[in-house]
Amino acid sequence: MTLVSENPLLEASFLQRLQRLQLLVRRPLPGQWKGEHRSPKRGYSVEFADFREYSPGDDLRYVDWKAYGRLDRLYLKQYVEEEDIYVLLLVDCSRSMRFGQPTKLLFAQQVAAAIGYIALCRFHRVGVGLIADGNVLWMRPVRGKQSLIPLLTFLGNLPEARSTLLAQSMRQVVNGWKHRGAVYLLTDLMDERWNEALRLLLSRRHELILIHTLSPQELNPDLMGDLLLVDSETGETREVSLSASALSLYQRALQQLRDDASALCGHFGGNYLLANASQSLEDFVLREMRIRGVLA
Repeated sequence: MTLVSENPLLEASFLQRLQRLQLLVRRPLPGQWKGEHRSPKRGYSVEFADFREYSPGDDLRYVDWKAYGRLDRLYLKQYVEEEDIYVLLLVDCSRSMRFGQPTKLLFAQQVAAAIGYIALCRFHRVGVGLIADGNVLWMRPVRGKQSLIPLLTFLGNLPEARSTLLAQSMRQVVNGWKHRGAVYLLTDLMDERWNEALRLLLSRRHELILIHTLSPQELNPDLMGDLLLVDSETGETREVSLSASALSLYQRALQQLRDDASALCGHFGGNYLLANASQSLEDFVLREMRIRGVLA
């Protein structure tokens, strides 16, 4: 517990509250060991799934003898298999994520740590990918609550990065992460090719939960007048004159981005959440993520 208390990502008291939660994953996903999530495989839990016709060599204990009495044919009862799942936490470490106070990146680290701990408490396998300059820095999958310290340590040591290059990074993810599972992507989507990046992830039939992390200044900018804006990733500058009508256009463009990202995730059975990096971590994880059907 000492090491946890030394890590600024999660408070020890918050960890205790997280232990009561579980990930809500909608689709059956294959696992490796016995767990608590519905698998596409058939197994031996108490929950009935389906019938199938008997084949020589099948276990006679699972023959439905009542059906045999009615139909004079042998059918096997099949039950739901419950396994662990693979959970992948992807954190965008680009410079734009270091904007705001507190930064979007710190909020993303904390949310990723919270999701990871919930998954570890349920004996899922948790891996991490830190996205930086088109590359992915990996932490191999770990399992069990004893893996919390390595998880926090990995999330606490972020690479220095300039840009995201989200599509290039996602190509590395789909090639480097072979386990179909639940993927939690924490990013500000400040990348022109975000749509291509999400489609790459979704093409592997992961259950994608996109946590779109923005600062309050990005959600509701209060700037006005003549300004020199600096792109934090490229260093490019642009002189702009912000008026009420310009801010209105910005809000419409931001809303369109949110709508498009949400629609894309929803079309493939995923989920989209908007996160304000200035909000309370506990409020986002314990209230909003439960309301949006990500946690229970």
